[in-house]
Amino acid sequence: MKKYRSIIGIGVVLTLLALTGCSSGSSDENAGSTEEAGAYTPVLKSGIPGALLPEELKLWKYDFATAKYTPTEGDAKSYVVNLVKPDKTFTLAHMDGWATNPFAIPIAKGIAKLAKDLGLKLIYCDAEFKPEKAISCAEILASQKPDFVIAGNWQGGAAAAIMAIFDKAKIPAASIDVSHPNAIFFGASNYASGVVGGKAAGEYAKATWDCKDVWVFMGENLEEGEAADLRLVGFADGVQEVCGALPADRIQRMRLSAGTADQAITVTTDWLTAHPEAKHILSGTIDDERANGMAKAFAATKRDGMVVGQGCDSVGIAVVKMAPASENRFLGCAAYYPEKYGDYLVSIALDVMAGKAVPQEIHMEHSFLDHDTIGTVYK
Repeated sequence: MKKYRSIIGIGVVLTLLALTGCSSGSSDENAGSTEEAGAYTPVLKSGIPGALLPEELKLWKYDFATAKYTPTEGDAKSYVVNLVKPDKTFTLAHMDGWATNPFAIPIAKGIAKLAKDLGLKLIYCDAEFKPEKAISCAEILASQKPDFVIAGNWQGGAAAAIMAIFDKAKIPAASIDVSHPNAIFFGASNYASGVVGGKAAGEYAKATWDCKDVWVFMGENLEEGEAADLRLVGFADGVQEVCGALPADRIQRMRLSAGTADQAITVTTDWLTAHPEAKHILSGTIDDERANGMAKAFAATKRDGMVVGQGCDSVGIAVVKMAPASENRFLGCAAYYPEKYGDYLVSIALDVMAGKAVPQEIHMEHSFLDHDTIGTVYK
């Protein structure tokens, strides 16, 4: 049995409530900021599903008659993981967001192990990071009549269609890192993880360049949802909290929709070529795979900059361990601990099936790991 507590809104966010904010960027309309004489005070837009502020959270209880989660009274700011074998077994469905993705692999392994240990029947479908496949997976899984589904779809545009299928079949659900209607959200505290990475990048800029001539270049993919995009919002904010407000034209974005290092290399190289005036560059994106590609572009072009990853998955861990940041331009990564995701997701399923109330959103706590510190967490 595992039992431990997650603070909803997490330790990082608790220190950020007065700071939570926005960045300037080509695609971002979420937030505003207060700027005066180089100072920067970010202000975050509230009410974003998958990124609700702690004071906005409600406890949800699933009504099996109406197939809806309904708000109930109680403290929604914390959640205790409790992996006790249920008195009555049930069928758990897992829609994998992308089976070959380095971040998804430990999640799937954790869910499969716990299902076996707890005597649950597990059914599975790989959405392959494709919206049409995610919808097909929902239909396939729903037809097998599971009792609960972990909806790991990472294509936000497919979320409503997926949940329409599960709602019609009266199957309660939890989602992973992308908000879905009528589903418990579990995953990253996206804005906070961005700030963690942005502050680390800002401290590097302060120590190395005295925060002079700093640019922020980020790789976005809005198809992964407004909440996930807050990783970039937080990154830009974190940099500016250290270095002060940057001119709007020095915070730029390009689309990295494929989720691959190869695309990130190409897009980043093109941006660097088009911006020879960008002297000192700090870059971030949604995950480690894309961040690795961005870092390779910096190293190949010999431009003066650093990249921060998001996730510390197997790719991020390997790159950070491989060499000092001065050699591979990968400063470090904001850790999401995907190996722990299964504990939370299966616990949520157990609680919902037992008729217990669960916070509508449960977020991981994040920390920054670099070449000197990552070995203390990942041997």
